[in-house]
Amino acid sequence: MRRFFAIVLSFVAAIAFVGCENGGEAVITSDAYVKSDEIRGDSKNCAVVLRAQQGTSYSMEIIAEDNWAKFSNKESRTEGAMDSTDKVVFIYFDKNASGESRTAEVVVTFSDGKRFDLSFTQHSYDSSIAFSREWAELPVCKEEKNYIFNSHYGTMGTKSNARNYTYCFDPSVRASLWVAYPLHKSYTSGEGNRNNSSFGYDPKVDDELQANLGRGSYNGWYDRGHQLPAADRKCSQQMMDQTFYATNMTPQQYNFNQNKWGVLEGRVRNMVCNDTLYVVTGAYFGGQHHSSIDSKTTDKSGNNCPTPTHYYKALLRTKKGNIGKRIDEITDASELRAIVFWFEHQNTGDDTTITSADCISVADLEEITGFTFFPMLNDSIEAEVKSTKVASEWGVN
Repeated sequence: MRRFFAIVLSFVAAIAFVGCENGGEAVITSDAYVKSDEIRGDSKNCAVVLRAQQGTSYSMEIIAEDNWAKFSNKESRTEGAMDSTDKVVFIYFDKNASGESRTAEVVVTFSDGKRFDLSFTQHSYDSSIAFSREWAELPVCKEEKNYIFNSHYGTMGTKSNARNYTYCFDPSVRASLWVAYPLHKSYTSGEGNRNNSSFGYDPKVDDELQANLGRGSYNGWYDRGHQLPAADRKCSQQMMDQTFYATNMTPQQYNFNQNKWGVLEGRVRNMVCNDTLYVVTGAYFGGQHHSSIDSKTTDKSGNNCPTPTHYYKALLRTKKGNIGKRIDEITDASELRAIVFWFEHQNTGDDTTITSADCISVADLEEITGFTFFPMLNDSIEAEVKSTKVASEWGVN
C-alpha cells in the first residue's frame, strides 16, 4: 500500500512539474541585441535591447577606442536588474565628424551565465550638412550657395513644439527651393483659420532677403503661392500662421495656383494614411520659362523676384498606410511607394487635369535639381524606391 501511494505521489508531482513548465508562466531565455548595428554619423545614441526573466541581474561594458561611447551614468560600465522581461539600455555619444567610421563593442553578461558580445558602427558625419533631423521628409541639407535652412515648430494637440516644416531658402531668388513637411490627419483638422492669418516676413531670415508680401501679392498676375498649403495645417492657428511666411511663398501664376496646383494640393491631402505621408514641395528656377510666364516679377518694395519655371511635389509613404514602422526600418521596397508630380509653370487657365504624364520618379527629380531626397531610406532599397513612379498607386491614370 505504501509503495502504491508513493507511486501516486510521484505521478502527481510529475504532473505538477509539467504543468508549471507548460501551463504556467513561460521561462524567458536571456537575450541581448543592438537595435541597429549601423548608426548614422549625426546620431547621438543607440539602443541595446535586453530580454531576460524578471529579477535577472546584468552587467554591461563598452569597449571603444578613445572611450567615445558611454552609458547614461557617463561610464563605460553599468549594471542593473530586469524589472520586467524587456528593457532598453541607451548608449550615448557625439556626432562623428572624424571622416572615418568607428566601432564599439558591447559585452552583456546575465546572472544566469548567458553572455553576448555585440558591436555597432557609427559612420562618419558629413560636416558640410547644415543640419540633420531624424525626419523622413528632409532632403540632404548641404551648406552651399548661401542657402539658408530653417525649421518651424508649433502647437499641435497637446504638443507645444511639434514640427511644422523645414525649408531651403535661396536669397538670390527670394524664395525657398523646397519646403519639406510631414502630412497626417492630425495636421489637417483643428482650429486653424486662414482668415486669421497674415502674410509677412519669416522671423528666422533677415527681412531684406525676403520678398515684401505683407501689403499685397507680387506685382502682375502672380499669387503668393504657398509651398506648404495653409489647409495642410489646420491643427492650430500658430501652425497655420507660419505657412504665411514669405519663405513659404513663390510668385505663382494665379490660374495655375488656383486650379491645377490647387487640385493637386487637395489630392495630396487625400493621400494621408495612419502612417505619415512625407512631402517635399519645390520650386525650380533652372529651366526654360513658358511663353505665358515672365522671367521675373517684383514685390511691394520693388525687389526683383524671379519666377519658377517648374513646380513639384515629391511624396513618400508606406503602401498599406498602417504598418507603424519608421522609414529607415523598412528593408522591403514593396512596402513603400514614392512619386513626384512635376509641372511646368504656365497659365493653365481653368484646366485641372493631372495625368501620368505629370509624374516622374524621385531619381529623376534628383537628376534635375541636384538635391538628394528622402535620405532616410534604407540603403538596401533606396535606389529601387526612388526609381518607381506608379501613377495608379496615387490615383492618377
